[in-house]
Amino acid sequence: MGMRTPADDPRYQPGNGRPRRPYPRSQEPSELPDSKVKKLHRMLHRSGVPDAVEELFAPLPGPRGYPIRLVLLGLVCASYEKASTNLDDAFEIISFGTSERLRAELSIPTCDIEDQDAVNALYNRFHRAWSRMIWLLDPAPHQRRSRLPRADGRKVAALWNGTTGEPALRRLEELANRLVTAPVRTAFAKGLMRHWRGDTAIDTTCVPTWARPHTRKRAALEASANWHYKGGGDREFGYSATLAIAAHADPDRAGRYPQLIFGMVLHTPEKEMGRHAQYVSAVLAQLTELRGFTAADRAYTKLFPRDFHQPMRALGYMPVLDFSKPQVAPAAEGHHQGAIAKVGRLFCPLTPRRLLDLYQEIRSARNERERIPLREQLQEIEPYTLTRKDTLDERGTERFSCPATKLNCPWVQERERLGTRRKGGPVPVVIHLDAPRAREAHPAARPSIDVPDIPFDDRPKCCRQSSVTVQAHVMPRMRQELPWQTSSWALAYQTLRAHIEGGNGRLKSVDAALHAREKRQPRGRIAQSILAAITVMVENISELERFLIASKKSARTGLDLEPGENLIPYPAAMAIGASPPALHGASRSP
Repeated sequence: MGMRTPADDPRYQPGNGRPRRPYPRSQEPSELPDSKVKKLHRMLHRSGVPDAVEELFAPLPGPRGYPIRLVLLGLVCASYEKASTNLDDAFEIISFGTSERLRAELSIPTCDIEDQDAVNALYNRFHRAWSRMIWLLDPAPHQRRSRLPRADGRKVAALWNGTTGEPALRRLEELANRLVTAPVRTAFAKGLMRHWRGDTAIDTTCVPTWARPHTRKRAALEASANWHYKGGGDREFGYSATLAIAAHADPDRAGRYPQLIFGMVLHTPEKEMGRHAQYVSAVLAQLTELRGFTAADRAYTKLFPRDFHQPMRALGYMPVLDFSKPQVAPAAEGHHQGAIAKVGRLFCPLTPRRLLDLYQEIRSARNERERIPLREQLQEIEPYTLTRKDTLDERGTERFSCPATKLNCPWVQERERLGTRRKGGPVPVVIHLDAPRAREAHPAARPSIDVPDIPFDDRPKCCRQSSVTVQAHVMPRMRQELPWQTSSWALAYQTLRAHIEGGNGRLKSVDAALHAREKRQPRGRIAQSILAAITVMVENISELERFLIASKKSARTGLDLEPGENLIPYPAAMAIGASPPALHGASRSP
């Protein structure tokens, strides 16, 4: 009798439907070099995930079964070699794609590859170990071989997204980010990130699943999944993954460090986007003291300030945000202390209307070619902006001064006559044209304001006194260190956004295949989170190898820790939720 193959199985014959799980092939796969397997095994061990999962298995009665650390190692090897995180590929590569010497060294169970019944029995042990881990981590375990009624599916989704399943969700997020940050912590220990300045980019991308969508009567096999809407209007059914990637606002720093993905959270689309962005940023804040710019698209700008803007600033990051048309329209303007509040800045009450309307014209422009000349015109509004004198104090307030030094305003001259005059000598008669600073500071170079005839006591407060106090709750969504649509903002935002889009492209390429649902078939949010985290972890390892090769270093031994190189420990759950300590000299000012 010849060797039995999957084509001989009656479950695969036409008309018999799909098998319950992928069937392991008996043909011998190509052998993975021992050096690669050992490298992946060391990186997996540094994450601490195998030890954390084995602690869950320890109280269970009965025999130990197939080692879960080998299941995870097989998944990592399959993702690295085949861009697949299916269990059958992982089983084949760990059982038959490794050398006999390595199987003895790592105590990998094996069998005669010619004996198909023995192969199936060993694969069942492999699959049961994976199923036990999913069952132990799942806050809402249920059968996933048939679709639940829609009402029951909503209850399962509510457990995941409500307070009841929060402890299990936090544990899952920790396991996933331990996998993702293992190469990141190695890069910090090896000094490969020494040229990185602390800038990051955050975005949400779709992770489609191997399940049909919800219907009116039946829930999907992925009960907590939903439709992920893309920027172009397309949609896909699955989960959303919030990612944070290493980036730089200065294009001159390109290629000086590996662009690693710092964190990942898999979640239901459009659910708690701000909290997930805060989580991945809080993990990074415990791994390094560097703080820089953080770019996010307009979906994050629209979130409540308490969910995204305020926590990110509390961690020390400086958001670089874009605004939508309603946010820059004249109807969105406000007034504070008499000044005009618009696009996160305070302007003189006598600012010309044509300059304020430039923001709306820039937002309505169709492409960058139309925006560049408008940005040049926008430079005329800078003399009308109030200048920040002091940063936030313990009460959450700032001091802004009147733009008297940038404008020729009769009200300022009258205010100085009534109060204390500013210190300064006589206006120079001769203008030094070769000195830009002296030329710009001369009163003849300042814009002049035509003020209305209003009594002093009826004028805006910011015009009656030289400085005003501004509370932190004024424009919390729009405040930025880099003013919106200035040249510095455009360079930083476009550069940072290009990094996160490039990171998404690498994850969805043929080498990582995060977008390929057929290469990530195990069902359930636990399975999808761990498998997506393994995919991101392997992409980080590949990025480190590419950087080492470009640096003329060995990709095989370049990630081994040398004496004196200490691995940064993964932060505890309490440390992630706590506010970071005050940093001295670590963060960068714009």
